Amino acid sequence: MKCLASTLRTSLAAGALVIVAVMTMSPPARAFDGTYAPHGGTGVSLIGNNVNFTVVEANQTFDCKQFDLSGSVLDPDLSRPFGTSAATWDQIVASGCFNPTMGDTTFDQASTWGLAITGPEVGSVSPAAITDVAIFVEMNACSFNISGEMSGDFDDATGVFTPTGSTLTISDDPAGYLCPIIGLDRGLSIQVSGPLVISGLTITNP
Repeated sequence: MKCLASTLRTSLAAGALVIVAVMTMSPPARAFDGTYAPHGGTGVSLIGNNVNFTVVEANQTFDCKQFDLSGSVLDPDLSRPFGTSAATWDQIVASGCFNPTMGDTTFDQASTWGLAITGPEVGSVSPAAITDVAIFVEMNACSFNISGEMSGDFDDATGVFTPTGSTLTISDDPAGYLCPIIGLDRGLSIQVSGPLVISGLTITNP
């Protein structure tokens, strides 16, 4: 009986230490959290200056001097799982867009875009994705649609969103006789670069 009582006391003490260790973990270290909360007013904007869209396989670039979106924070201060939207953008102002071969180009938003945080914040930087991207691009005798999403890192201390990857593609058969001349075709991949700044939004991992 003494051996059994001693073993029981030892097990209880070990269990108590585990509970104390878990309780003293900082919130980001708790694997079971898996959530984040966006903070700010209802309005959130994405400001882009000299943003570059490159059709990789065709080596065609489209530069926009101004590429701005505005929208709303979704349920500010409420926690949600990683990958769930923090904000949506439904208005775009794109101007000064130009292709070296085709000249002036227009970019029209064709969907409501989203912003989702996809993993825990490290310092002030969170992995993020700009989702549900759809754009109608039109220039002289050539037009096409772009769709997909952009992954990146969002630093809520500076507001900078740095693109790190893209699933954007030309999502339909380009229309117009000049499209094949410059090598544009359905399925070609598109990379995005240039300074993108998100204002009106900060992130915490509850």
